[in-house]
Amino acid sequence: MDDRPKAGLQHIPTGAALSLHSTRSSIIARGRRDAANAASNPHYRQAVTDFNAGNFTAAAAGFQLAAEQSHAESQYLLSTMCDAGQGLPQDNTQAAYWERRAAEQGHAYAQANLSFRFYAADNFPEAFAWCKRAAHSNLAWAQYNLGLMYRKGEGVQQSDLEAAHWYRLAATQNFPEAQQKLADLYYTGQGVPLSHTQAAAWYRKAADHGNAEAQFQLGHLYAVGQGVEHDYTQSRHWIRQAALQGHEQALRELKRREYRDP
Repeated sequence: MDDRPKAGLQHIPTGAALSLHSTRSSIIARGRRDAANAASNPHYRQAVTDFNAGNFTAAAAGFQLAAEQSHAESQYLLSTMCDAGQGLPQDNTQAAYWERRAAEQGHAYAQANLSFRFYAADNFPEAFAWCKRAAHSNLAWAQYNLGLMYRKGEGVQQSDLEAAHWYRLAATQNFPEAQQKLADLYYTGQGVPLSHTQAAAWYRKAADHGNAEAQFQLGHLYAVGQGVEHDYTQSRHWIRQAALQGHEQALRELKRREYRDP
């Protein structure tokens, strides 16, 4: 089981339309969640219009004007455009600069992305520090990654208890990877009391959200009757769902079961 974060802290793609409003589904998820303040900058408002019209060069220029006026949302969005080379030349140095500026103003997504940048450079103490700031803004994927770092002792003393705490916070926001990791802890009794019933419940939540590892593990629990009633049909169903996503163990298990399946 590899607890090293792979995708949880990666930068938000900017392919979707932008919104002037602070909604959980918008790319513009701000640490301070102050929509009125964010929309008050005229350069920012025009840049959003340009971005949504597909005029990325003008959008980048507008975001830069607002960013230079210390507008955190624009600093964050400009950093993502610099990373992607969208509307201006790709430039990791500039991306990191504007990301840091936004993060220092409390922008949760910028903090989480900055954490990932430090993590990728193997600077775990800085990665942990910025991830924790984002996690305290209730950003689920930062909470999940904080759990990962506690689990492995990266940038912080290893603690399964703390890992379970942060996984749970993300899991209750329906973050499937956190639900699956929390289920793992319940299954082994690390950081939480051992409970196959709780493990099955959290695996089921993650499985329902399409997490392949949780689907496979739930299939295993149904096969052996741990935390749930033994049910071969349910076991086969969930292992098949995982296999359809390319889960290697699930594929091998389906192959092994072929002689019993219709």
